Amino acid sequence: MDCWDLKKWRKRLGYNQVEAAARLGVQRGALQNWEQEVRPIPLTVELACKELERESQQRAEVGDVLLISTDGPIVQSSDEIYHVPLLRCEVHVNSNTAIEAVRGLRSDATLTSSLILSKDGTVIWDAHEVIKECRRRDARRNIDEGGSAAVHARRGRRP
Repeated sequence: MDCWDLKKWRKRLGYNQVEAAARLGVQRGALQNWEQEVRPIPLTVELACKELERESQQRAEVGDVLLISTDGPIVQSSDEIYHVPLLRCEVHVNSNTAIEAVRGLRSDATLTSSLILSKDGTVIWDAHEVIKECRRRDARRNIDEGGSAAVHARRGRRP
């Protein structure tokens, strides 16, 4: 990553120098030094930029994502018998609809692993993150439904 890449990254995410420095956990002066090529950009900062960009793409409003679901791991160890995984690919308007589709696919026992890619093929949500997000949304739904049931019970009605 050079100074121009850092500036493009900052502009792409809509950060000014103060916000970018805060997100990276550095002083504004350090960011200025990297952008003006006074000092080289550390590898840790480059990796942090990549992770912050990936996290920004996980927002619901980021559009046109590819949901890939498989019946097992795509990468397999070399000492096992190789099999071609069953793949299901779907284009979604954003990450939110893709996550909701995964929640629906979880009833299909053959599709056990899902990930979400951006238009350029970058992984936005890896398989573990997708599972974690689905569980978080399931828990939120259960809480919402439990609260609704409690309100109806107090009113003497069934939900």
